[in-house]
Amino acid sequence: MRPVDFRLLLVTDRTQTRGRPLLELLRQAVDAGLPAIQLRERDLPTRELIQLGREIGSLAKHGTVPLIVNDRVDLMLAMNLDGVHLRANSLPLSAVRRLVGAGCLIGISTHSLAEVHAANREKADYIVFGPVFDTPSKRRFGAPVGLERLAEACWLSTVPVFAIGGITRASVPAVRRAGAYGVAVIGAILGSDDVAAATRDLLAALDASSDSDVRTMPRA
Repeated sequence: MRPVDFRLLLVTDRTQTRGRPLLELLRQAVDAGLPAIQLRERDLPTRELIQLGREIGSLAKHGTVPLIVNDRVDLMLAMNLDGVHLRANSLPLSAVRRLVGAGCLIGISTHSLAEVHAANREKADYIVFGPVFDTPSKRRFGAPVGLERLAEACWLSTVPVFAIGGITRASVPAVRRAGAYGVAVIGAILGSDDVAAATRDLLAALDASSDSDVRTMPRA
């Protein structure tokens, strides 16, 4: 399994940029220290998605910022990207691992403790769990899970858990205390007035919440 060396993951959504060019916002975020990007533009045709992936890859600090594509194992392999992020109902993680090898990151979205358990059993590199708080982009996945359920998921998981759904700079300390290794965001960066400042604020909040502050739950 490849180590996860980032705590902030920006998930792309060009519908949340308030009409501004996605690539320019990503450039500002990367320049401000953004450590990882997940390319998630589900409605784009394959050729356009490849082109966008190449453009994002060219600005991602020449490979020092991991670029992870959403669900498209074929594109990950074809474009030699750093990893793939699977939906909970996507290809079996074990099958994807056989295809991509141990050197590529495999993340998976989870929305229940059963899915967290399954992701650990299949040896995901990291898990995204949520939505923790209410957010329009995640309402189709049901009601927010809340901090208590996040804490249960983090206690259950032996791999890093990223909290997603309504995450803001102000909520970072709470999700870290619940046990989250990091956070995955969309609107907190792409929808902000100042993308660079929003990125720096989130990174500062994550840096300020050390692992010693994380709540641990006693194992039975």
